[in-house]
Amino acid sequence: MSRIITRSRLQPMTAQLLGAGTLVLLSSSLFVLPALSFPLGNGRTTFERSPELIRAATNFNQAGMSGAAYHFTIKVPENAGEPLQAVTISQRQGRSPIEFEVSKSRAFEGDSFAGGTEMPLASIGGSQSANGDVTVVFAPPVPPGKTVTVVLKAKRNPNLAGIYLFGVTAYPVGEGSPGLYLGSGRLAFDRGN
Repeated sequence: MSRIITRSRLQPMTAQLLGAGTLVLLSSSLFVLPALSFPLGNGRTTFERSPELIRAATNFNQAGMSGAAYHFTIKVPENAGEPLQAVTISQRQGRSPIEFEVSKSRAFEGDSFAGGTEMPLASIGGSQSANGDVTVVFAPPVPPGKTVTVVLKAKRNPNLAGIYLFGVTAYPVGEGSPGLYLGSGRLAFDRGN
């Protein structure tokens, strides 16, 4: 069973590495800069090779519709050096805020909408209000060489159609280990009929 953790407990996890391993968006193409490993001390770790955000999708893209699930698929490369402990997803852009049913967040192995093997979550944290971050912590962590899809349940899709961006940050194992910003997942919502 997952437990809700408070935003204040997540603050040490929100530091972001900028530089090696950072994804850069240029001319509609996604480039991954090579990551370098360096000691952090105090039990903190970093990825040797950056995980990749490979897909963001939703099962319903009509504005204002309830029951939609947003899927964020992350590949942890074989040479990541560290397992993936947690992921934070934050709405970065959009014409209206989206609220999530945080306690209904889940994860599964693989990248299909049909779903794969359910992955247990140690905790789910974040704000249940609009524009809040949602952080899921895997138990056990996702090992290198695996792909995981995090599913967030929206209370309802935004009422205003348009493009919405969600920033995704990955955290390796280790208390207080800095997160690595993977980039933004893009979802488009239509007005419908």
